[in-house]
Amino acid sequence: MKITLISVYPDLRSYGIRSISACLKQEGHDVDLIFLLREFTEKYAEKTMNDLVKLTKESDLVGITLMSNFWDLAVQITQKLKDNYDFPILWGGTHPTIRPEECLEHADMVAIGESEETLIELSRKMQNKQYYYDTTGMGFNDKGKIIVNKLRELPGSAKAEIKSLDQIPFQDYDYRSHFILNGEDIIKMDTEILKKHWDLVYMTQPTRGCPFACTFCVNNAYLAMHPHQKPIRKRSVDNIIMELKKAKDHIPFIRYVMFDDDAFFLMSLDEIGDFSKKYKEHIRIPLIITGATPSTLTKEKLSLLVDAGLTEMRMGIQTAGTSTKKLYKRPHTNQQVENAVRMVHSHKKLSGKYDIILDSPWDTDEDSIETLMFLSKLPTPFVLTLFSLVFFPGTDLYTKAKKEGLIKDDINDIYNKHYLHCKNTYLNKLFFLLNEYAFVGIGISPIIMFILTHKLTRKLHLHWFLRRVLKLLFPFFRYIGRSTRLSTRLYRVGKF
Repeated sequence: MKITLISVYPDLRSYGIRSISACLKQEGHDVDLIFLLREFTEKYAEKTMNDLVKLTKESDLVGITLMSNFWDLAVQITQKLKDNYDFPILWGGTHPTIRPEECLEHADMVAIGESEETLIELSRKMQNKQYYYDTTGMGFNDKGKIIVNKLRELPGSAKAEIKSLDQIPFQDYDYRSHFILNGEDIIKMDTEILKKHWDLVYMTQPTRGCPFACTFCVNNAYLAMHPHQKPIRKRSVDNIIMELKKAKDHIPFIRYVMFDDDAFFLMSLDEIGDFSKKYKEHIRIPLIITGATPSTLTKEKLSLLVDAGLTEMRMGIQTAGTSTKKLYKRPHTNQQVENAVRMVHSHKKLSGKYDIILDSPWDTDEDSIETLMFLSKLPTPFVLTLFSLVFFPGTDLYTKAKKEGLIKDDINDIYNKHYLHCKNTYLNKLFFLLNEYAFVGIGISPIIMFILTHKLTRKLHLHWFLRRVLKLLFPFFRYIGRSTRLSTRLYRVGKF
């Protein structure tokens, strides 16, 4: 079969669709990967759509991966292809998993959840011209009749056909069968084009699943979908190292390796010790880990990884507000978070990035101030990634917001809302100002933060003036910060 898989995301990582492509190629199918790099706020040009029509002319099946924010782009592509061809169009990814019926208003079929097994079964049935509307883990629009079949067992679980994640082939980085959006044109990938559009970060996932059910996160919905299955599944250390060795040989210009999973630190101390030894011996590329949590991070594990080459670590703090922690079901105390940050800070070769969520309609000023005061006490340097809360479908917060009338129209209020576009409030501006000062290793002291956020300061209208002074002084402090030893480690990391 000729199968075309399309990623609408703004970067080249797309782990899920690369894994699906590798599985389908292993089955003997002719698979093209097309990366239509685009922010979800921008539609594709007509020239791009016409190029896509030409590239998919011989396809027997076209698949599109999407999250909720990329709804409009997926609809645009689907409508264009349906105007020209009769081949079935499949949607997969987070949004079709959570809302299959909605997606089947546009797509012919949807893949629900982790879909390596699902797509193998579907492609075999289509290849053999068998009835495929009964495929587990899928939904279909059969001439207007909506069919949503039962969920499939998670890959790597006891009852699944793929009983170990080690059975899944390594993700597809064979750019000879890849295409990419370059301006308005879709062109064939080659080494130079890959270097131009790629951040040179090779991303993979040693584990799958998350043990937590934070109310703002889609993992909240995934856990509810599979209540009787073990959520965390791990690859073996040797399998991870083998993938990285092959990637290093195939793409010799990789600058960083990134583990972008939610549960890497749930690996045992022995597993992390084994991994660290082999990574240091065979890979020797700076390592980034994004899935740390305060309750799973330990000094022993972190020390082993830093020695192996860990240079950057990302951890979710989200909030320090007492009531907001309860709302988000964050299981970690502020003391645990502070201990974890100090643990990271104790390694001079390691930089820390921490996620914070702003713009919750249930937050009071006191909740935000509690978080600002907490962050001002943490050792610098560090970097904050500041998100604006989005009520993603399937999460507990979506249900709460819908019930309270905070969501009027899902497409405009959720799908088209950018999670990095925070509201222009005074307290939000303090978060961004704190981030600037923390980045250069200076920070804003708790005393100054107390003054900036105090009711009397704001009642006397001095807060904007004081913030302005700090803003004007920042270039001076940035110079001071860059000249100090502690902050220099941040400037060594390419992403900064």
